[in-house]
Amino acid sequence: MRKLILPLLLLAAGNLRAEGFEHFLNRAVEYSPYLKASSLRISQASQEGEVLTRYKNPDLEIEASYFDPDNDEGRFGYRASISQPIRLWGVSAKKDALVSANMLLQKSNYVQARAAFIRDISLRYAQYVKDDLFMELAREELSLAENIYAITKVRYKAGTVSRGVVLQARVDYKMVQAKVQTMALAKKRSYYTLMKSAGIAEETVLDTDYTFICQTSENTNPKLLQLENAKKSALALAEVNADKIEWMSIAAEYENEPEQDIYRIGASFPLAIFNKRSQERRISMLEASRTQVLSQNTQVQTDVEMRRLLAESESLLKLKEIDQEILEDEKELLTMFEDGYRIANVNLLALQDIKNRLIETKARLIRIKIELDRNVINRNYLQGNYND
Repeated sequence: MRKLILPLLLLAAGNLRAEGFEHFLNRAVEYSPYLKASSLRISQASQEGEVLTRYKNPDLEIEASYFDPDNDEGRFGYRASISQPIRLWGVSAKKDALVSANMLLQKSNYVQARAAFIRDISLRYAQYVKDDLFMELAREELSLAENIYAITKVRYKAGTVSRGVVLQARVDYKMVQAKVQTMALAKKRSYYTLMKSAGIAEETVLDTDYTFICQTSENTNPKLLQLENAKKSALALAEVNADKIEWMSIAAEYENEPEQDIYRIGASFPLAIFNKRSQERRISMLEASRTQVLSQNTQVQTDVEMRRLLAESESLLKLKEIDQEILEDEKELLTMFEDGYRIANVNLLALQDIKNRLIETKARLIRIKIELDRNVINRNYLQGNYND
């Protein structure tokens, strides 16, 4: 039975296909409880808009009366009255405008939440890729250290190096083994951080071969879009509060008395004497001014941050080019030093030094790649590429 289990496990592992980042991101966006809760605010705003624009119910009054004149037989009468509040001219249009502005605000809140979610997931994925690449680099370093250790043992048997040199090569080999385990632990941590942020519970094999691309966009920075719509909502509310009186009531009444029938029709108007809603309007205007200031500040910060990211990208690309040239020379030099170490023309310290320098150059190239990815992710966010 055990003989059958191992091949089946290997077959199952071979059939596992790594999930690409774009597919993983789409799943995270689709199933994120955070984004679902944010999207529900749009439906909630729609219902709140219906509450804001709906008409008040009419009032119906029914009254019975008993007339008892002196020295006469008493008789019954009744009265019925109905009144309906009516919005004044122009109020409905302003309320409709406020509802539309609030809907735009909630939609932009969702857009901002979604864009920030995509940015954060992308940054955590970049961290996962970084840890994965560093783990693979540690394994490569382990292979080099193992090879140097093997050459040292052969030379020790041949009597060309001392026991101390063998121990030195062995210590370096063991230290790199520990480094591999440390990198594996870092990769696990970044993996579970990514999965927790994405809201995906099942274990997923992720493909780390993905290139982030920055594209120009006509969209607005999501935070700036949110502030602009918040300003529109505040101004629309100020327009609603500019009306001192919103309602008047129309009433019709019929009254039946023993000797007469009475018909009445009339209207009632509230008098804006003590409550002119001026404070509410000023509050809304102050909110609009506040969001305008924040919007201007956000625009300045966005422009400065974009210039910084572009300058950073240019410098990183130059560093990448230099390090790639250094890496080619170090690869050739390492091969030469390994051959020289086999025939005792190079000592162990010199070989380990060039090995360490090669690994450090590769590590710098990994850091540059991840920094370039993060640069692109942040530029895409600032340009509104994640708004769709």
